[in-house]
Amino acid sequence: MASPRLDSLQAALTAMPPGTLVPRDWVLERLSEDIPGVPPPVTPAPPVRVDLTIRDLAQLFGKQPSTVRAWVERGDFPGAYKLHGKEWRVPVSAVEAFQNGERRRTAKSESPLSAWRTVGHVKATQSVTGQQPVTSRPPRGNAEA
Repeated sequence: MASPRLDSLQAALTAMPPGTLVPRDWVLERLSEDIPGVPPPVTPAPPVRVDLTIRDLAQLFGKQPSTVRAWVERGDFPGAYKLHGKEWRVPVSAVEAFQNGERRRTAKSESPLSAWRTVGHVKATQSVTGQQPVTSRPPRGNAEA
């Protein structure tokens, strides 16, 4: 003999498609409904985002602290500040902005690299075939062509 709460919970769970992930808090809320003296589950607050130090950033990026300090002093992390006039602190949002900027910058620089690879490939095929590249400039020096 099941209670109406369990019956309604079972009906809700069986109506979901197979493989559905059900949050723990939702199940606990459904089980604790209409039960006097049972408090609803408490969902923990998200962790507080703390500003990062130079050492934290150095570990995050795999660089020396002096390199990261130079980046901060150059202004690569908007919103960075000195705590008590001594230690640098960098907000997490500034780190995300820095990473997004680096991604955009590397995405833009990929085309010159691929063009360089194409030129290298052309030079390699010319050396294999023995043909000289066609140039519009005259040869330098006193050499007669």
